[in-house]
Amino acid sequence: MRRVLMISYYFPPLGGIASVRAVKFARYLPEFGWDPVVITPRNGAYFRDPTLEFDERKIVRTPSLEISRTAKRMIGSTRGDTRPAEVGPMMERVRRFAARWVYRPDAQVGWYPFALASARRALREGRCDAILSSSFPITAHLVGRRLHRDSQIPWVAEFRDLWTDLSRYDSQRRRRFDEATERELLTTATDVVTVSESYAKLLSDRGARGVSVITNGFDPADFRGTPRAGRSLATYVGTYYPDRQDLRTVLQTLGRLIQSGLLSEFGMRFVGDFPETLRETLVQAGLSNAVECTGFVPHREALGYIEDSTLLLLAGPVSGAFSGSKVRGNIASKVFEYLGSRRPILYVGEADSDVERILRRFAGVACVRPGDAKGTEEAILRLVRQEPTVHRGLLDVYTWRSLTGQLARILDAASSRTVPSSAPFVTPPRGGCSS
Repeated sequence: MRRVLMISYYFPPLGGIASVRAVKFARYLPEFGWDPVVITPRNGAYFRDPTLEFDERKIVRTPSLEISRTAKRMIGSTRGDTRPAEVGPMMERVRRFAARWVYRPDAQVGWYPFALASARRALREGRCDAILSSSFPITAHLVGRRLHRDSQIPWVAEFRDLWTDLSRYDSQRRRRFDEATERELLTTATDVVTVSESYAKLLSDRGARGVSVITNGFDPADFRGTPRAGRSLATYVGTYYPDRQDLRTVLQTLGRLIQSGLLSEFGMRFVGDFPETLRETLVQAGLSNAVECTGFVPHREALGYIEDSTLLLLAGPVSGAFSGSKVRGNIASKVFEYLGSRRPILYVGEADSDVERILRRFAGVACVRPGDAKGTEEAILRLVRQEPTVHRGLLDVYTWRSLTGQLARILDAASSRTVPSSAPFVTPPRGGCSS
């Protein structure tokens, strides 16, 4: 059994798709000949999800200096880790200064020295064949890069999201710094993994030696298999981004159909934070009394809400939100869990996207454009009246077990490569790792 050192800030008990992705990889890698050891903070700043678990014997939990959390305590803020503190003009200037010059490359930079020290200790204690770091945060890649330089162990850098393309900069100096760091990470890593074809092309054009695509996925074992009886519900899961998504036509159409009696006893559910930008639309559509909002819930509970839905809503990118690969390559993780639930899916977004190219392969999915009221109405009525879909073998490639097999093959290839003769070499400590 070969050994991979995983550098992942997000890992159970922290929740969210980053933790789900990391824990699924860690859980299934042994089936493909890789034994994971995970470096993660002991008390990271994010939601907790008690339904996500992993063998603690394979986890190295480190201290972490959470700068934003410390700052909130100093000013007496009662807001949690996932929301910025409410501050006045003076402190807002301090916050902007910290974001520009202290959080380099990101707010988790205070984890770096602890993660690096713990990772080095783990390498001294046992043989290691590969290093896998996952961003966000980019700080995880800084740890991976340092370990790779010091030990020459092959390093795979996973970019679940783009970095500099989606960051908002008010300083060109900071933008240049981040872009230079990004290029250096991409050209240094033995291999790069990302989540969509468009992202892969973008990262490859920036100098990555090799880029592989491993999408997000779903685990059939996480579903109950039968929905609970209850009223008919259209469900939207996750964060809504009003600057690059548009659900207004869908909500207006749902309201019309409910009021006309074509959809009787039909409701709307938001799983996650309620999108305040849609409140007025919901009122105008007559849905304000038919809306349920769960707030953040554990992953397993969110899957239950998905499975109990009559219709699942998926908001894709709208025209002009961003340009090129930045928007085309954005595939929400819930896409695969929607598909895995076998419930009807209504996608509203532009056609030229990686997510629509995936969805069009499956029955039980309708794709409409923002503003197309007639097409949206026809799609909703067709979807809510059809039987649950059976995708047969089409979905197999998107199970976490199958996706982990892809990752194992990438680790296999990386661990078999020789180190370029121009690369510096640091002899590992006695009893340390060899690749």
